[in-house]
Amino acid sequence: MKKLFSRSFLIFCIIGALNTLVHLAVFNLLIETNTLLANSVAFIAASLFSYWANATFTYKTEMESKTFVFLLLTFFIKLLLSNALTLGFEHLFFSINQRALIKFIPIPVTLIILPLQFFAFNLIFLKKKT
Repeated sequence: MKKLFSRSFLIFCIIGALNTLVHLAVFNLLIETNTLLANSVAFIAASLFSYWANATFTYKTEMESKTFVFLLLTFFIKLLLSNALTLGFEHLFFSINQRALIKFIPIPVTLIILPLQFFAFNLIFLKKKT
């Protein structure tokens, strides 16, 4: 539990907040096309930012092809989870007649995925250091 509230987790959360802003911006630029397409493109842009920022600031390591391959697998799994959650929230907001909330879907999705991503990043980046 102590590791969860470490300095690296706080930096990770700050980057996660910035990452969410990137996701929201791209998502809302593309939302008129299709919700899943908008989420997928936004997710990819935000994930690339997240990889660079976390490698640089959270784990203070250089980006390498080995960690990038592991992170691509992690990002793919996260994308599937993110799209499933996006569809779920979209369905919920339609069913309660709150379509205006759709543009904020990346926020609860990120809150659900962020802790899972932190543990996955720790496995990838910290394993590399040993």
